[in-house]
Amino acid sequence: MSQNVSTVAPPRVALVTGCVPVGGATTLLLNLARELRRKEIPTIVFSFEKHNPFGCDFKAEGVRLVVNDEEKFIFEDRLTACLKLLAEFKPTCVVAWISPLSFEVLRYVPFGILRVGLDVSDHASIYPTDYAPFMDALVGVSEKIAATARSLPAFNRVDVRCIHCGVPSPELPPRAPDSSAPLRIVYLGRLCQEAKRVRLFPTILRQLCESRIPFSWTIAGDGEELDFLKANMRTSRTDQQVHFTSSLSNPEVSALLSRHDVLLLASDFEGLPMSLLEAMALGLVPVVSDIESGIREVVNANNGIRVAIDDIPGYARAIVHLHENRDALAAMGRAARDTVLKGYSVGVMADRWLALMSSHQPVSAEWPATFNIRPTLALEGQIKFHPALRPPRRLLKTVAGSFKTKWGHFNRAK
Repeated sequence: MSQNVSTVAPPRVALVTGCVPVGGATTLLLNLARELRRKEIPTIVFSFEKHNPFGCDFKAEGVRLVVNDEEKFIFEDRLTACLKLLAEFKPTCVVAWISPLSFEVLRYVPFGILRVGLDVSDHASIYPTDYAPFMDALVGVSEKIAATARSLPAFNRVDVRCIHCGVPSPELPPRAPDSSAPLRIVYLGRLCQEAKRVRLFPTILRQLCESRIPFSWTIAGDGEELDFLKANMRTSRTDQQVHFTSSLSNPEVSALLSRHDVLLLASDFEGLPMSLLEAMALGLVPVVSDIESGIREVVNANNGIRVAIDDIPGYARAIVHLHENRDALAAMGRAARDTVLKGYSVGVMADRWLALMSSHQPVSAEWPATFNIRPTLALEGQIKFHPALRPPRRLLKTVAGSFKTKWGHFNRAK
């Protein structure tokens, strides 16, 4: 006797982001899209800006990434292009990736398609409360972010979940600490004062120099504080060195981290830093701020050292302690690696995303043939966005884009 078997079609996932710059948010985007593809889940990524330093990485993984040119097209036309692409792709789930511009897309997604917002930072200004009416679910990358969102009245009707970031199992083996070599410290991330507090680095450097321990400190990244750091992070001893390197590609990040022993983060707010997970997966010991969000959920006394956020000398003390206790450094490095490989892999992350999608049964949805694009929520009522002014705005955008292109060619010719 034959038996009817109910089958559920696999989800189709659209990840929409404001931009894809070098950084943890784009790495997370790539990791999720890559793992969904490996699980044979149709996935597409759309970016509202043309800058695409990860293009080769997305292409190598077979992930379709569509970018739009903000220098040639006005906001309404870029949003329309995104919505037309989604209508063609027919997703069952649309994820707005961090940016308010990407959250705008959720206002136009037809009923029945799962609308998800992503929040990666535990800061009052980041929570997308204005867009809560257009979300079915909100994902925070830490338990703290999810708990805070649940406490906000705006998200009362939204399915709020924590899905931690995930990283691939490293292809490079962890580096065994050499007790006779200078301690190798690395900072990887944006060189900015807000959140990352990189202006503390000269103070930490001075304290390390005064301790007289040998060390090598690599600062990898770019940002508005780069010149300040280069001017204020100088040493006088040959066994105490500071090195700078610019932003790195995905493969270069793993190679760089594998040559170090300690990851330093002095942030005052975070979500769950990708650099933290990538470093721990390679056996680096984190010396990090003891902030309540994702860092405290991952780093404990067995796999790293958390420093009270207002204890500035504590960062140098922790590094000196690891230099003087190399057996403890090695043990913490092994524990750090185990923590990430067991609980923060890309496979675990993707499975949790798929569980979220399966818990919201998709409904047949019809995309409209045309879209009535409105001003962004933040700019509603501004005369600039009146439909009658779109043609002159398009013309101005075209002229400005053409001038910028010709000026760029002129500068290169010089």
